Amino acid sequence: MPRKLKILFLSLAGIFLCLFLFMTGMFFWMRGSLPQLTGSIQIESLQKKVEVIRDTDGLVTIKAQNTSDAYKALGFVHAQDRLWQMDFMRRAGSGRLSEVVGEATLNIDKFMRTLGFQKLVESNYEMLPPKVQKAFEAYSAGVNEYISNHASTLSPEFHLLNYQPEEWRPTDSLLWGRLMGLQLSDNFNRELLRQRLLQHLPTEDIDDLWPQDNNDPTIIPQLDLSKASQKEIFAGGHPLPWTLAPKDASNAWVVSGDKTATGKPILANDPHLALDAPGPWYLVRIETPDYTWAGASSPGVPFIILGHNSHIAWGFTTTHSDTQDLFIEQVNPDNPNQYLTPEGYKDFKEKIETILVKDQPSQAFPVRKSRHGPILTPVLSNSPILNNSGNKTDEHLLALAWTALREDDLTAQALYDINFATDAKDFAQAVKNFHSPQQTLVMADRQGNIQLMAPGRVPVRQQGDGRYPVSGWTQENDWIGIVPFKDLPQSLNPRDQKLVTANNKLIGDDYPYLIAKDWPNSYRAKRIHQLLDKKAKLSVDDNLAIQMDTLSIAALEMLDILSDTPAADLKSEAIKQKLSRWDGQLTLDATEPAIFYHWIYWLNQAAFGNLPTDASSFQTPNILRLQRRLVESPNSWCVYGEKLVNEDNCVAQMTESLRRVASNYTQLEKDNTWGELHSTTFQHQIFDRIPILGELLKLKIATPGGHDTVNRASPSMKSGNLWRFPNVHGPSYRAVYDLDNLDNSRFLIATGQSGNPLSKFYGNFLLRWRDGNYVKLDGKNTSGQNQRLMLNNK
Repeated sequence: MPRKLKILFLSLAGIFLCLFLFMTGMFFWMRGSLPQLTGSIQIESLQKKVEVIRDTDGLVTIKAQNTSDAYKALGFVHAQDRLWQMDFMRRAGSGRLSEVVGEATLNIDKFMRTLGFQKLVESNYEMLPPKVQKAFEAYSAGVNEYISNHASTLSPEFHLLNYQPEEWRPTDSLLWGRLMGLQLSDNFNRELLRQRLLQHLPTEDIDDLWPQDNNDPTIIPQLDLSKASQKEIFAGGHPLPWTLAPKDASNAWVVSGDKTATGKPILANDPHLALDAPGPWYLVRIETPDYTWAGASSPGVPFIILGHNSHIAWGFTTTHSDTQDLFIEQVNPDNPNQYLTPEGYKDFKEKIETILVKDQPSQAFPVRKSRHGPILTPVLSNSPILNNSGNKTDEHLLALAWTALREDDLTAQALYDINFATDAKDFAQAVKNFHSPQQTLVMADRQGNIQLMAPGRVPVRQQGDGRYPVSGWTQENDWIGIVPFKDLPQSLNPRDQKLVTANNKLIGDDYPYLIAKDWPNSYRAKRIHQLLDKKAKLSVDDNLAIQMDTLSIAALEMLDILSDTPAADLKSEAIKQKLSRWDGQLTLDATEPAIFYHWIYWLNQAAFGNLPTDASSFQTPNILRLQRRLVESPNSWCVYGEKLVNEDNCVAQMTESLRRVASNYTQLEKDNTWGELHSTTFQHQIFDRIPILGELLKLKIATPGGHDTVNRASPSMKSGNLWRFPNVHGPSYRAVYDLDNLDNSRFLIATGQSGNPLSKFYGNFLLRWRDGNYVKLDGKNTSGQNQRLMLNNK
């Protein structure tokens, strides 16, 4: 070998060896970020010893002698496994992400500062009774014990972003509730969309885009109030990314002992949220002399959010009530610091917020409030005020009124009281303080009672139905009160022995208040009712099977209508024949769902492809009910869509959409099952933005189901995804509670217990979650492989 070539070879070998040694050293150093799971740790604030047991799946059992120590231990354990997630949550809620992330999150921070969550939770905390404050203080002490005294390095995200976590404060835990309220309240986002659509469509066509489902199963026997006044102004879009933006859905049901094999109630619940890594829930069992809790905790919060307490079991779904209104405030043309009220011009309340930005100068911006709430216009996506130069001021601004922005919100107290309720009466008393967001709660107790309640503050409007922004300079559209708690939807021990809520309409037409004008469709609720009625006596296993059901009533109804579409060729006819034999099951290995959703994709383009700014708003999984409405009303079909063929005939557009599917029939039949096209990728807020590392740490799995199946798995229909319909929204948690023996209850979370990708518990639940392989939190797994950690007082 020539000498120069030999030197080059040795140099490259040396570089690769150094790189290998460096990467190996980094790996083992970062392995040190995994928490101590065995032995003992001294914690200063404990009253007595606490035992923390992790089984082979990472499921945690905390054994404490009192509730204060239990809260401290939970805070410590949450911090061990999910500290960065907790810190990201509080930074997001308080508008402080840019301090550690940089300019990329500046708009999120501005929006959160505008809402004022940090100041709000401080006021909320002062309203809580001492016993609840002490619970938050104990939890914070546990978190801070880990932050201050952890023996190892912190999880990788802290090193990638190069910062250290601050001390945890009790009010930080309350930020979780405000963020959840934001994710579960979609009203102002809908108002923004409708207002933008006014630039393109008449109001009657906009109304058609939210078809009413006249066959919704209702639970409790809405008075349709007068039309909202409208003023055409420009409205920007929702500024938050998918993870934080509003989303809908969840399932919950409960059946009485008369319908079960054991003679005691069974309750099931699966809340649907964005599919992130790590997920929002942490499974835990907490044992004290007086109570045993088991279920879903949320890192950052001291209470069980969804679960049982050895006396009752409970679950939540989103009610979809309209608790937000946008008010158009008229600015004084002679003084931009004032806006018009019924009593004349008044000054905006204004505060200067300063946001620290990593590696950039800090940014100060004004946050203004009117009598209705914070002014959102400057922080809406694509809002003109963001693009104006000089001193131009808009004549009108949008203010947000929202029940979740009240300083006397006591939802945290309600969660605390639910955790200690022992029967239906206690539960009903506890939820009186559940103020926001409005949720539909189901409960069962050991005495055999089943109950549904929809607590929360719902506004009573002077007029209007909350669908469009309304003028704020008169009193005509103001809120004049809150729906009394006693009049909110509720049911105790109904005659048909079951209660089902899947975001469907809760009330009948004779209900005296406006809860919402628009309700999600009822397909999941209908299917749950069908399955509950199949057997006279239901078991726990029967309810587990219902949660995993993948039949789409919506798809079958849509196919009944599409079957009349004229076929342009033999391949198109073959598509129709194949789909006519499909049973509506969206299983992993089925090919029919892939063909069906390709057809829906092209129908979607034909319906909305020419809406220049809002097409993406209708490239959504909830398209089936909407398209059914449009197909059934051919006069409105294809008016705003992309012309797939050069004809104005809507039937021709439908035929062409079928032909486009048929042109790829061979490839669809040969290469793609629904599971392959419909995989789920769990998004991580930091790792996914780093090349190579993001791919190495990605949690991805093929999934069954669809938007309208009980096993919710919403496929994205966005343009550009022609060959992929990724699952972007589904059950973050599943549970079925057996009130005959609560230790026989079953649980699942979507990813794993740990938030550290180097942990074996980071994604170990992925297959279990997909396939419905549930676990128990019974505290009886005494395997020698369990890891035991003793927390002792210093």
